[in-house]
Amino acid sequence: MTFWTASELQLSLIAFGAAAVVAVWIYNKWQEVRQRRQAEKIFRTDHADALLAGSASSKPDVIEADASVEPYERIDPVFDSPDLDEGGSESEKSHEDKPDEAMPSEPPPELADPAIDCLVPMSFATPVSASSFWPAQRQHLAAFGGRLRWIGDVAGNWRQLSAHDAATCRRLVAALQLADRNGPLGEVELARIFTALRQLAVQFRAVIELPDAAEVLAHAHELDVFCAGVDWRIGINVVRRGDSAFDLPRLVSLVEAAGFRKRDDGKYYAEDATGQILISLGGLGGLPFSEDEALPATGVTLSIDVPRVGDGIAAFDRLLLFARQLAAAEDGVLVDDQRAPLGEAALRAIRAKIGEFQQKMAAQDIPSGGRRAMRLYS
Repeated sequence: MTFWTASELQLSLIAFGAAAVVAVWIYNKWQEVRQRRQAEKIFRTDHADALLAGSASSKPDVIEADASVEPYERIDPVFDSPDLDEGGSESEKSHEDKPDEAMPSEPPPELADPAIDCLVPMSFATPVSASSFWPAQRQHLAAFGGRLRWIGDVAGNWRQLSAHDAATCRRLVAALQLADRNGPLGEVELARIFTALRQLAVQFRAVIELPDAAEVLAHAHELDVFCAGVDWRIGINVVRRGDSAFDLPRLVSLVEAAGFRKRDDGKYYAEDATGQILISLGGLGGLPFSEDEALPATGVTLSIDVPRVGDGIAAFDRLLLFARQLAAAEDGVLVDDQRAPLGEAALRAIRAKIGEFQQKMAAQDIPSGGRRAMRLYS
């Protein structure tokens, strides 16, 4: 049997070829790992979507945009330098050099309230002007303008920003209201808002902290359930016996003498010293009140929006006093929406229920007529 013996040159070539193959494989793996890490850094594909996966984690989703990667829809931000910012004051310019610990860490609750808002902080490496940020956020979030407000740290002071604001900020907070009389923030709506906020962060190379979506939705649902349980707008009708029409000039005189003032919506309102509405007066069913004698008024409705009135008991007592005066002057009677007369027992029950609801609101730290209530019951 004959064995082939490789020469020294052949052995060298074989060894060189094997080494080249191994080097190419190692280089390809290195490139693959490098690209994956870069993609994960920008788009966070390793994070589960809390809306889809229902994650119970309470850690915020922190996203930092990398300037080396182009966003899908790029709109170049305009960053103002201190010496070129015509809209900023000297205090705003000097604020850029202040350490973070000298700034208020969070906006006050009268601007961004964690009890009724989902708060999403956003910070920038370089101050960004509101005039350049506003068109971009409007492009992404115009559909949610009713629920979303932007609070900016301007020269160390937090304030709500508007479309025509000339300020520059390094920190912004998106305050997303969780519920109102239209219902709670929904899952699809929240997902769309979070997606839009992520796009803004990439566009402006900002760091954004998104809270856990499942927790936000649970909070919105609980808040809505409570608010719906104490949401009561009572109405008491005064009609003339036999459904005859009121004497309009005399009716208007009585209404104005009782302190009611007409507004552009065609209704009359009684207000407190601060201008807060206590009682509204309109045609039957709360319709705009007409002073046209061609449209005779057969009755009026006096109503109270209980969650939006600070002292509901006092407001109801005032309503009842005027309703009785009006009934006495116009040969009228107090009735409910089914035209059934309202007796003393029914009126006492209404008064007690107002007090009960307002006590529940106070216990929940949402006092009736207060800042939170005025936002939630809008």
